[in-house]
Amino acid sequence: MFGSTIFLVAAALVAPLQVNAKVSTSPLAASRAPLPLTTSSNVLSLTRTKFGGGYNSRSAAALLGLAKRPSSKNTATLTSLELGQGFAAEITFGTETFLAFVDTGSADTWIVENGFQCLSLDSAPEPEGSCNFGPTYTLSKTFVQTPDENFNITYASGEFLNGIIGTEEVTLAGLKVKQIIAVVDYAAWLGDGTTSGLIGLAYPGITAAWAGTNPALDGTPTGEPVIYNPIFTTMVSDGLIPNLFSLAIERDISGPSGYLAFGGLPPVSFDGSFTSTPILVTTFLNFPVTYLFYTINIDSVLLHGKPAPGSGGPGVQYVYDSGTTQNYLPSSVSQAFNAAFDPPAVYNPDDGNYYVACNASKPALDIIIGGTKFDTNPLDLILLYGLDANGNDVCITGVTDGGSDASVDIYVLGAAFQKNVVSVFDVGAAELRLAAREHYVSNDPV
Repeated sequence: MFGSTIFLVAAALVAPLQVNAKVSTSPLAASRAPLPLTTSSNVLSLTRTKFGGGYNSRSAAALLGLAKRPSSKNTATLTSLELGQGFAAEITFGTETFLAFVDTGSADTWIVENGFQCLSLDSAPEPEGSCNFGPTYTLSKTFVQTPDENFNITYASGEFLNGIIGTEEVTLAGLKVKQIIAVVDYAAWLGDGTTSGLIGLAYPGITAAWAGTNPALDGTPTGEPVIYNPIFTTMVSDGLIPNLFSLAIERDISGPSGYLAFGGLPPVSFDGSFTSTPILVTTFLNFPVTYLFYTINIDSVLLHGKPAPGSGGPGVQYVYDSGTTQNYLPSSVSQAFNAAFDPPAVYNPDDGNYYVACNASKPALDIIIGGTKFDTNPLDLILLYGLDANGNDVCITGVTDGGSDASVDIYVLGAAFQKNVVSVFDVGAAELRLAAREHYVSNDPV
């Protein structure tokens, strides 16, 4: 492995750290006026991918401590793709194309190297297949290693990666850039068998490159962080696209899972004009890695056509995260909504989900943002969770409990809401723009 001799042996690598999150939310500063929106020619087609254990440890809900890893007590013996989902897309390093997880909450773009050392979460050597990556990357002629730097990142799940830093020709959504990337040669990873790396789309301040070649010294005076431009920032600074991107998530279980468009709109139909709301930025501090999520205020959640008390307003914040499957709403709102199913949904404290009959009658759920009402398609209110011991479908609702104290709790609008809108992250104008999707057919069996 190129550069592998500069690293410590596996037992001495940085071990998983105790998760102790501090959450900070602040306004995003605008650098320009909002741009006119046109359909982008630089679009990624997204593929759903399942995380090890059926649990997305990098979702906002997991980092906030809202989502719980499925346990043996759960009535579902087979976890479906729905709760463990993430989104992946094709990316080319040099001349090799891979499938990589798309993450708007972290900043580094990395790829696993051919011949890497797989490790357990407690740093014990494991067979390569235990990490469950897709195909591995061989350093190309266009890759240039950056001397005296290393890549070192630990996730809230306990997964961790070490490797080298360098520059490579990277092509993403038809846009080719010379990009700083990380090449991983030590990995403790719970993979999905298809993805080989990660595409980080967050801000430069949370990249995980470090000075020096010894990851055990990272975070000390001799191992200070090295800030660099993530791939989206590079595209903008190279003048290839304006600093906005958009997202449309598809509802189908099979087929395309959605679109991520750079510099414009995805190729989907939507109703009416866009509504805008200011973007806030929520930073998860004191993790082994810092996460950043786009956050908004909403006006209110409507239950039975009436605003639910405490569901919105300036003091109530919602992380906007496609990697979180459900909506996490204030406790009183979640309880009232789930009680309105017929028969009512039942809360399971073991995994934090509301279980419901798959054919239950569904209440209406509307969310007002920026003065505009966005309805939720009934198809997104009941989710297939898995199978019971007899092979019968087990379902949960698309809304669960996000906590009862808005002064400390941060709620989440996840994929259950986002499947119903086109989302434009106009970073330059510091605003999220939303338009309702036209109702479209689904091959989801629920």
